This record gives sequence, structure tokens and C-alpha cells, in this order.
Amino acid sequence: MRRGWLERVAWTVIVLALIPAAVLAVRRVASEGARERVAMVMDEQALADLGALVGLTSFELGTRLQALGLTGVALYEDTIESLVAKGAAAAMLGSELRAQALARGEPPPAVPSDATLVTALTPGALDGLIDKNVPRARPIEITGRTWFVWPGDVRTTLPAGPDTAEIDRWRRAGFDVAYRPRNAPYALTAAGEDFPAGASYLVYAGTQVAGHPGDPASVIEGSQPFLTAVIEGTPQSGMSLISGKVPTVRLLSFNQDYIDRRLRPNDLVDKYLLAVEERNVRLLYLRPYTTNELGDPVLNSETLVRDLSATLARQGYEVGSLTAFEREYATNAFLRAGAALGVLAGLLLLALAIRAPWGAMAATGVALLAVAAAGPGWDAVALTAALTFPVLGYLTFRPRPAALVLATLVSLAGALLLVAVGSERDTLLAVRPFSGVGATLVVPPAVFLVAFALRYRRPAEWVRALWGAEVRVGHVAIALIGVAALAVVVLRRGNDPVIGVTSFELGMRQLLGEYFARPRFKELIGHPLAFLALALPTLPAWSRGALLTVGVVAQASILNSFSHYHTPLLVSLERSLVALVIGAAVGLVLWPAVSAALRFLRTWLTDGAEGADLRPGR
Repeated sequence: MRRGWLERVAWTVIVLALIPAAVLAVRRVASEGARERVAMVMDEQALADLGALVGLTSFELGTRLQALGLTGVALYEDTIESLVAKGAAAAMLGSELRAQALARGEPPPAVPSDATLVTALTPGALDGLIDKNVPRARPIEITGRTWFVWPGDVRTTLPAGPDTAEIDRWRRAGFDVAYRPRNAPYALTAAGEDFPAGASYLVYAGTQVAGHPGDPASVIEGSQPFLTAVIEGTPQSGMSLISGKVPTVRLLSFNQDYIDRRLRPNDLVDKYLLAVEERNVRLLYLRPYTTNELGDPVLNSETLVRDLSATLARQGYEVGSLTAFEREYATNAFLRAGAALGVLAGLLLLALAIRAPWGAMAATGVALLAVAAAGPGWDAVALTAALTFPVLGYLTFRPRPAALVLATLVSLAGALLLVAVGSERDTLLAVRPFSGVGATLVVPPAVFLVAFALRYRRPAEWVRALWGAEVRVGHVAIALIGVAALAVVVLRRGNDPVIGVTSFELGMRQLLGEYFARPRFKELIGHPLAFLALALPTLPAWSRGALLTVGVVAQASILNSFSHYHTPLLVSLERSLVALVIGAAVGLVLWPAVSAALRFLRTWLTDGAEGADLRPGR
């Protein structure tokens, strides 16, 4: 009686918690809005590498690609090396200076062999280099010329400021400029004060924001006229300190070697389009092909820009400059707390759904895991929702086909609570990614499998039965299939999984992606198998448990989708509902076929057993 009362209270709390969660979800949908403009910029250094192969300058190649839809170019902050390449400065190492002095029969100067010496060849060429870097350069006179000395070989790493003349040249040709500031190997003074007015975007080079780890105040102030890029999949130290205080835009790029060796133009177009449609990416950072491993690099580069621009336009996006800053998402501590109560009620339901005392132990373990993975705070509450709600549906409702829909509704309720407690500016920009995302696909099915097993035997009985069980080939085969399935779930996570997708899955993705937000394959597999377990009560208990465990993986995948906060909320919802409809339809189609196959198999095995009894003895 007490247990039933607690269950009713918990479900009531969850329903009430969905009200503040829905308010926050509506706010988030409004903040995501309909942002239909996309910009494409291309890396100028990579363009120069391609131009060197065919006898063209980066500017000439950029102009050709501009006619095909390219909207901008990415220009890096100068270094000593680039100043030397432009003829604006000369540089050498201390070892070279010492060798020259010895060759002239002079005593070597007191300069370390690994120090970098620089002198200006044009007036003012070194002003930015000298003014912004700490420690200050030490000037020395050598044969009547002033050289500046820095410790170490810093020819490629010491930032020297923007080339404003080059930026203006591209701007006059109609290109938007993405300026790529560098961080210093030692320290910068007043980082951000020299950001060029001619740029539209800031895309920090390397893995650090300029000026990090110093005070970001000057960077924040200098960044206000620009859109600062948050690069997908590339955490940059210091970005979390400025992202909430400067205008930002999500950016996607791919490694040059990855492009040259593995990604043909149509592959890149598909990946960029997916990022635009499903992950709110609005700044596409392109690199041209710089080798002939996949064919003519110039032709491939032109095909990439032309097809990407045409595909975006066909999907309703305008390719052009990004001028509007993103709208703010305003969360609310009171509403988040209300949603968090729903998550705690779900944890209570989990404890009640599993035989005592193991339910309480499971709920406590989930909560401790969430805090250990995400730390105490809202992130831990969000992770708790992702680990709890996928399990509740199939443990709560009576096994029948309708339980598939009911379990999915419970998972979507958990997803709404997860979104409410976890959504804030840094998580929406993926500056702070979801903590414990790997556990969301492993822990729920493991908890469900244990809970399902405890409905038939206590743990000690399972240990005795398994310890004394006669192991057969069928048992080994089933165990290996289960381990392989779990490995596939874990190893196929992320944008660059260990196990890639099959050509069949790629074809299915492309087909479904033409009409809907692409559903996740785990759900397209898990939902039909769960439907069969629910619709075929004559299945052995072990097989129903296995099929429902795969179904829990599908439910966990729903929460996993919503945990990718940078994906627009309505896209995640559409993806989940499409997967449910397709999964249920596939299950309905398979139901009579599997039922008939099971009847045939039972008859065949029974006939085989009777035949074995009639055989003459040896």
C-alpha cells in the first residue's frame, strides 16, 4: 500500500514538474528561432597551398570560388615567419648569428643559440610584434642595424598583429573576413585591442583564446563588433570565460588531411548540411583540397563550394554574411528547480520499480555516478534524468504493444526535464558539453537488465544457477552477440567513431534526411525489437528480456539526442517521433512474420525431437 502511494506521488510530481520545464523549453525554442542565413569562409593558408600546386595565388583562387558561392576568407594573424615571407622583416636564430660572427673572425655575440632575432625591412613592420608580446624584446645593434631578440625559436608562434592591408584587399573584393588571432607562447598585453575593424568574424587559431590565461576583459571588449566562433569539437582554453559576454556563432571545420584523404565533395556537403540543419552551425569553415589523392584538387574544391551553396539554397538557407547576433536564452533558477524535482521523482520511481533493497541501491548508484561524472550542480541533475527515465517505461507498464508508445512518452518527459535543468548559454553553445554522455547509452540498459532478472530470481539464486549451469554452444553464442552489440553502441558514439557506419545505414540516413530530421539508427533497431518482445508473450523470458534491453537502448538514445544541447529542440523532438513511428511500423510488419516463424520453429524442433526418439539404438 505504501509503495503504491509513493508511486502515485512520484508520478504526480513528474507531471507537475513538466509545467516549469515546458516554460523553459518554449523560451529555448524562441531563442533558437529561425536563423536561415549561413556563411562559408575558406582558409587562406590552405588556398595558398593549393595555389602553389597550380601556379595561382590564394586571391586568384578565392575569386574563382567566390563566383561559385564562397562568401568569405579566413586570414591568420601575422607571425615572424609570415612577415619574413612578405619581405617585411628578416629573422635568424642565435646559432646563425654566432656562425656568421665566427666566419668573419669576430667574437660571437652574447645571444643564446636558440634565440630568435628579428629586424624590420619596412617601417613599422614590427610594431605589433614588439608592443603586444611579453617578455619585451631585447634590442641589440649588429653591423649598424637594430635587431630584436626573443628567447627560443618563436618564428612561427609569436603573434605579430593583423595585416590590415591584406584584409582590406579581400574586403574590397567583396569577401567577408574571418580573422584568426593567435595566443602568445609567453603572454600578451592588451589582447584584443588590435582586432582589425575590417573583419566580420573571430576564429581563434590553435587551442587557446588570445590572452589566455590572463584577464579576458580586453578580449571581451575588443570582440564586441565581431561574431566569435565557437568551433564544434575543438575546445579552446579561455572560451568559457568570454563566450557568455561576446556575440558568438557556431562553426564547423574539418582537418586538412581528413579532407584530402577521406572526404569527397559530396561527403563534405552532407556533413555541413547536417550541421546546419541539426546543430545550429551557421559559419562553415572550408578548406580546399590540396592533394590529388581524391582527384583534381581544384575541380574538387570548386565542386565543394558550388554544390554546398546550391544545396543550402535548395534547403531554404540564404548563403551570405552573418550580421544578426544570436538571441539570448534566459534560464530561470526557480523553474529549473521545479524541473529538478521531477528528476528526483523519477529517481524515486526507479527505486520502487526494482525489488528491494536493490532498487534503492540502483537509484543511489545512479545519483552518485551522476555527481561523480558531472560534479554537484545542474549538470548532475540532467545526467540523472538521462540515466533514469529510459528505464522506467518498460519496468512500469504492462507488457503489451502500447507500452512502446507509453515508454517513449516517459522518455520524452525525462528529456524535457533534462533540457530544462541543463540548458544555459554555455551548454547551448557546447562550450560546456554534456557530462557523462557515454554513460547514457550504457547504464540504462544495464540497470534494466538487472531489474528484469530480479523479477525472476534473487541475486544469490542467479549466482548459484549461473555458477552451476551447463554451458552450451547456444549460451556462448548469445553472450558473444550481447557483448558485440554493447561494443557497437559504445564504439559508434561521436562524430568520428571507432566503428563507422555501413553503406546501408548511410543510404537509409540520406533517404530519411531528405524528408525528416534523421532518426538515430539505435532507435530504428531498438523500437521494433521492443515491440516484438511486447507483442509476443509466448517468447521465453530470457529472449524478451534481451529484446527489451535493446529497446531500452533506443529509449536511452532519445535522452542522448536531447543531451546534445546545441541541436535545436524541435529537431531532436522530430527525430525521436519519426523514429517511434518508423519503429512501430516496422514492428507491426515483423509481428506476424516472426510469430509464424516461431510457430514453424517450435514445430520443427518438436518433430526433430520425436524423430530422435524413433531412431534405433546403437
